[in-house]
Amino acid sequence: MDISTSRFGALTISMNETICFPSGLIGLEDCRSWVLLSEQPGDRFIWLQSTQQAEIALPLVDPRTFISDFTLQVEESDWTPLGRRENDLVQVLVTLGQSHGGFVLNLLAPLVINCERRIGRQVFNHADAEVNYRLDAFSASLQRTA
Repeated sequence: MDISTSRFGALTISMNETICFPSGLIGLEDCRSWVLLSEQPGDRFIWLQSTQQAEIALPLVDPRTFISDFTLQVEESDWTPLGRRENDLVQVLVTLGQSHGGFVLNLLAPLVINCERRIGRQVFNHADAEVNYRLDAFSASLQRTA
């Protein structure tokens, strides 16, 4: 499949690389087909690029990169749409944003992806999580890579 993106230009991706978010994302309910991209292997953050709207790409990180004791607590019903089986690999990612000159993570509404079935869902984290968790200690190094 050929897609045009505002950030990465024209790309050819396999349908096996796409991730379906059947319910979309908060504020992006109509965007249901996405692909994960990185500018370089080993980057600390990756991009969730919409395959339907070229201008929409969200920076994501694994929250455990910055918060070793990150906890995800979700309702059992949140796993059902992912078609999760016992041995499926599941990846948890959070959006990276900017606020008041620094970087923040949205730990309250992480993305959970069933890597085997290529299905994702944005969930509500019932743990004591913040929507704007500040990364003050990491902001300078992130600015060099962002």
